[in-house]
Amino acid sequence: MSPATINAHGLIFDLDGTLISTLEVTEQIYTSYCRQFDIDPAPVLAGCHGVPTLQVLRMFFPSHTHTQEFANQMEHDSVILLDGLQVIPGADLLLRSLPMDKWSIFTSGMPMLAHPRIKHLKLPMPSVFITPENITKGKPHPEGYVLAAKTMGMDPEHCVVFEDAVAGVVAGRDSNAVVVGIRTLLTDKQLKDAGATYTVKDMTKVAVALNPNGTLTVTIDES
Repeated sequence: MSPATINAHGLIFDLDGTLISTLEVTEQIYTSYCRQFDIDPAPVLAGCHGVPTLQVLRMFFPSHTHTQEFANQMEHDSVILLDGLQVIPGADLLLRSLPMDKWSIFTSGMPMLAHPRIKHLKLPMPSVFITPENITKGKPHPEGYVLAAKTMGMDPEHCVVFEDAVAGVVAGRDSNAVVVGIRTLLTDKQLKDAGATYTVKDMTKVAVALNPNGTLTVTIDES
């Protein structure tokens, strides 16, 4: 299969599962809280990736936990668990190859969770960094991706979104961006069924060139 090329004005990345692997930390935290409430962790772990913590609490946990304060406590517990974090292969090199005004991040993790992880892994920090604090509706609603594009001065339909979870792929698709799914957890079929146009194994399969007119040519190797 020949690599595909996309012409774009900018790139928007999810964080967990797309640029960094937080699987070990996320599952450790949710499993611990499930045990506290005598909840089967299997459906929680299957549905928590790419979804804001408060939203996960509302989906699976008792009503008295459905507060931002409780979500903040869970994320605070996650902040101190940094040793299980890893950079997705190719992510660091890709980000450092991009002009700073051509990319952004939209994550379901609060700043207190996302920023220490990026700092710990020594990844570049974009000037446009959208979190649940900036929006009213989380993934799978497209608000965050639309806001990220607009804050970069771009239309979402001229952007490429990189995502690993169904909720995020749906959000990117509904923002009218081209979505590239990362096969961190899901298969090519699962990601494309959710709305991804392309999928890649990891970020080593993505290359970006800056064109003379300021646009980007994104090369996607789906192998």
